[in-house]
Amino acid sequence: MKDDYKNKLASKIASRYQDLEERIMQDIVRRIVKAGEITSTADWQINRLRILGYSSENIEQEIKKTLNASYPEMFELYDKVINWEYVRNKGIYEQINAEYIPFEENGQLKQITEAIIDQSFDDLENVTNSLGFYLDYGNGQKVLTPLSQVYTKYLDAACYDIVTGAFDYNSVLRRVVTQLTNSGLRQIDYSSGRANRVDVAVRRAAMSAVSQITGKISEYNAQKLGTEYFEVEWHAGARPTHAVWQGRVWSKEQLYSVCGLGTVTGLLGVNCYHTYHLFFPGLSERNWTDDWLEEQNRKENEPREFLGKEYTLYEAKQRQRQMETAMRAQREKVKLLQAGGADQDEVILHKAKYQGQLNEYSRFCRKMSLTEERERIYLDMMGKIATNNKSQNSIFHPEMVKNASKDVAQYKRYKEVLGDPVGSLAKFGQLKYNDSEQWEKLQNRFSTYVEINKKDWSEEFKNTSKQAYDRFREQGEELSVHALSRLPRLNKPGYEVIHEEDVLDLIKTMPNYSEGEEKMIWFSPSKQLVVIKNKNSGDIVSIVRRKNKKEEWTDAGL
Repeated sequence: MKDDYKNKLASKIASRYQDLEERIMQDIVRRIVKAGEITSTADWQINRLRILGYSSENIEQEIKKTLNASYPEMFELYDKVINWEYVRNKGIYEQINAEYIPFEENGQLKQITEAIIDQSFDDLENVTNSLGFYLDYGNGQKVLTPLSQVYTKYLDAACYDIVTGAFDYNSVLRRVVTQLTNSGLRQIDYSSGRANRVDVAVRRAAMSAVSQITGKISEYNAQKLGTEYFEVEWHAGARPTHAVWQGRVWSKEQLYSVCGLGTVTGLLGVNCYHTYHLFFPGLSERNWTDDWLEEQNRKENEPREFLGKEYTLYEAKQRQRQMETAMRAQREKVKLLQAGGADQDEVILHKAKYQGQLNEYSRFCRKMSLTEERERIYLDMMGKIATNNKSQNSIFHPEMVKNASKDVAQYKRYKEVLGDPVGSLAKFGQLKYNDSEQWEKLQNRFSTYVEINKKDWSEEFKNTSKQAYDRFREQGEELSVHALSRLPRLNKPGYEVIHEEDVLDLIKTMPNYSEGEEKMIWFSPSKQLVVIKNKNSGDIVSIVRRKNKKEEWTDAGL
């Protein structure tokens, strides 16, 4: 039986669970959409029941459906393995006149393999009984959260944020979608606190059983045929600790002492795809010679460069897996944003990011001489996600496509603080990456507004300060928050009335004094007005009323 068949069938089983992941995520988004329809005056407790009701039961049914659907494929995989590994040695039995017992009649071998198969199904049930997500509850630390608690606590809180008006719908949707896709549905090991994405856990459970069945059949045949030797299979890009013993012939004792059979990190251990088969010294011919293996190891350890980083073949295959995982997560994000009715620009941006990931994946595989394994990307069976529409993609700068999630989050923060003048997501990106001068101004405006919002001023005074900031900004002048706080208080008894135009007219002249290394000073004795600017930034840092110059001021010398 060829390894690609085993991998494809194992991937098919894993895809069932990725489909389950997608359905669960879609369900969560659907419930958030419902919450977005509730008015803030609605009774929260009643609507909470409507939103969250029957969640656990629905998900349990989905899990059972997935589990039942995967059983036939698991049996097909194991039957193929048993048939291939046992029947392939029938000729050797006949050569040495040993009794070959058909598998259906071989009680001993059936007992061994059935125990492994039963254990694999138990492992699969354990996976489905311990599902959850890595979620951030606001303290910056991700917590492994069982699926039931996602519905009773996390989703509840998300919906509450919408209903009470604490956060707008799009912000909550984005937060939840990002967290769910970054985590992915996971199998939680409560004893160790570790977790694996569910498709990875399922694939591992299936392939682990395949490896164990293969090993047990090989050992059974070895006992019956009277050999103590085995040839371990070779495959390209093996991890370095496995590359030293793969493709070679070992005794049964050496399988344990050299190859680490029975250990987590050794032969047939976690994520090990090696198998071993009977070898008869003097009769069998090796598939891989020592010279050939040495040359292959040399070739595989020759690094190749991609985007300034070097990779051995093993490192390249690891990077390939990482890229595939990232693309699966990005596909999920696009689908969930679409289901939630997110802003179209945001959806297009995330599609463009996926397209960029896909293009880079192809370039990487070509550079590393790797076969693209797109079936690993398309496990979700969701169809086309990417867009090659150049007119759509062109509205976003390449750097924004690369930094899509961060830039969307930044855009939302800016829009929340500054409002509609920020414009569309596409306009925001063009400004950020194509117009450094205007981008700096927008950053200054944002940081100033944020600082004003933090002050314990009245809302009226905050709004007045923001309006004043914008008026000065239109004249090419940046005011610090301190200066803004002084501006409305310039006019007081005993002093001439000062208008904003007076301040602007004064700083159009040359400064007449300086103080220290940083301060430029405009002083009008007639108006008793002082304006101070920072020499480096050019920002107005203070505006005060004075009748006389300070002693520490020195002539500007301009």
